[in-house]
Amino acid sequence: MGMVKLMQWVTAFLRLRAPKWTYLLFLIGASTLTARGLLDSGFANSSLLYLGLPFVISLMIHHFIGYAQKQSALGRYLNHLRNATVIMLASSALLFEGFICVLMFMPIYYLAITLGFIFTFLSARWDRRGKAGLGVYAMPLIVGLLSMEGVAPSTSLPRENSITHVAVVAASIDELKSNMARPITFEAPRNWFMSVFPLPVRIKAGSLAAGDVHELDFVYKRWFFTNLHQGQMRLLIEHVGEREVRTRILENTSYLANYLKLEGTRVGFRDLGGGQTEVALTLNYSRLLDPAWYFGPLQDFAMKENAKYLIEEIIAREQLDG
Repeated sequence: MGMVKLMQWVTAFLRLRAPKWTYLLFLIGASTLTARGLLDSGFANSSLLYLGLPFVISLMIHHFIGYAQKQSALGRYLNHLRNATVIMLASSALLFEGFICVLMFMPIYYLAITLGFIFTFLSARWDRRGKAGLGVYAMPLIVGLLSMEGVAPSTSLPRENSITHVAVVAASIDELKSNMARPITFEAPRNWFMSVFPLPVRIKAGSLAAGDVHELDFVYKRWFFTNLHQGQMRLLIEHVGEREVRTRILENTSYLANYLKLEGTRVGFRDLGGGQTEVALTLNYSRLLDPAWYFGPLQDFAMKENAKYLIEEIIAREQLDG
């Protein structure tokens, strides 16, 4: 009986001609509850959350809020984006998500919202002209299929990855190893994308011996000045050889663990002669978020910039050539 009454209430609500802001509140609540359900399920990192849900939100915006008949297509689209942005920001706040998550989510969110708008706009336009418009009705099916990525192992793409950054440093291998054993400080400005991510607030390091464990403490203020997330990364110096240093991540409870799984690093040295050394830093990690076509390149770019920064700030320091 409870489910029947709920369906009766929803049906009655859909028939109401309430102010648009009430429908907006309804969509915020519906999207928040749906996202919460996905986040608490095995689909938390799947395309169902990052692509499928925004597309459905777009369809609901069209169904519940609609547009003024005299508005141009551009005007309707801009209003559609405005309403979608309000829903995204409000839902993110209710879910206690941080600004980094919102920034990473925005491009694919707007893409899915745009696809939803195109579908509803074209289908309504073609229906008025008496055309079947079967092509546009394939769009929900395509988005639905794409949203299945990450839902099951059979619909997931390979997640393991590694990137390598190579730099030539005007120093010997011994000097570079000595740099790595010094206390770590991050003072140089970072790439615009990497500057969004907080640096560690405390670093317990300053050694380079096999078996040593370095600890990095992170504090992430999700809402710029409050809603703190505190975590730690513990890094084992696994191997120190004549021309190679390998590390392995023992534990990672920092904010980064929500986006990717760091496995470890490898630093390779090659003596070029003349007081110069080629340094190759490899970062091994696994992608956690789907779809791969969006989060894959995004995380690859972040890791490449991170590897470059680590060489400059820890290995080469002020000795980087050029």
